[in-house]
Amino acid sequence: MQKVLEIIERVARLPSTVLITGESGTGKELVARSLHDSSERRARPFVAINCGAIPPELMESELFGFEKGAFTGAHARKAGRFEHADGGTVFLDEVSALPMHMQVKLLRALQERSFERVGGNAPIKVDIRVIAAANERLEEAIRDSRFRADLYYRLRVVPIELPPLRERREDIPLLIEYFLDRHKKSLQRNVGIAGEAVAVLMEYDWPGNVRELENLVERLVALSSSGEVIRASGIPAEYSGRKAPQGPGPADGLKDACREFERRYITAVLRKTDWNRSEAAHLMKVHRNTLLLKMKGLEITDAPTTEACAPETSRL
Repeated sequence: MQKVLEIIERVARLPSTVLITGESGTGKELVARSLHDSSERRARPFVAINCGAIPPELMESELFGFEKGAFTGAHARKAGRFEHADGGTVFLDEVSALPMHMQVKLLRALQERSFERVGGNAPIKVDIRVIAAANERLEEAIRDSRFRADLYYRLRVVPIELPPLRERREDIPLLIEYFLDRHKKSLQRNVGIAGEAVAVLMEYDWPGNVRELENLVERLVALSSSGEVIRASGIPAEYSGRKAPQGPGPADGLKDACREFERRYITAVLRKTDWNRSEAAHLMKVHRNTLLLKMKGLEITDAPTTEACAPETSRL
């Protein structure tokens, strides 16, 4: 995420087209808004268009507008989204959902910096920056003949790929704290969360990414009483991994092995720093709070009673 923020800082003030890719719920629109808000266009409109939510037959008139009498029901001229965004930013979410005929028209609009309303023939020039987003690999859509390669390369001047939440678990405690504070205020509930509960949530894979995490935090706050502390026992089973008792399987063995490796590694780094948690967190490149939560979840204390947990230093 630090790399993503660096790219945003570098290109925010440039007119270059940006393509943001990542799984659903990773925050692609937030990145687009951050690019707009950090640019010289921030005082002008930010127009977000969900390409997957607009019927194909209405897409052209929505983007470019239409002239009076262009079709049945066109009783007056109407400006499209591109005109409304003049001087600002157009965010094309789910750009892979654009029908082929609109991909051609969009490519021309990007190249010529102008377009024509439906039913019109006068070119309309606008000063806009286009940011596109996709939650699927556009390379695969190109191979399947669902997306034009020339449009792909025109959009992908500056690529930004957002990692899924499961690949940046150290962000989970910070996001939980942020969302907890937000929903405590909106729901007027003074609710806390225990470290053991955060540790449980750090083990979940979050297929819905940051959006799913926020929805869960709001749900936990809504179902809690003011003054209550959310504990591991209060985490829904689908997030905590609690299941009916059953015999161990291959997945259990792998999880236990990973947990044991993680415990040994953290213990060794803590010993190397004489149990200085801040220094150990710095060496492991994680936030100190993340280390503390991991230590609690893995039951690592400042005074281990057995040497069995420590790996050979030569192997670190």
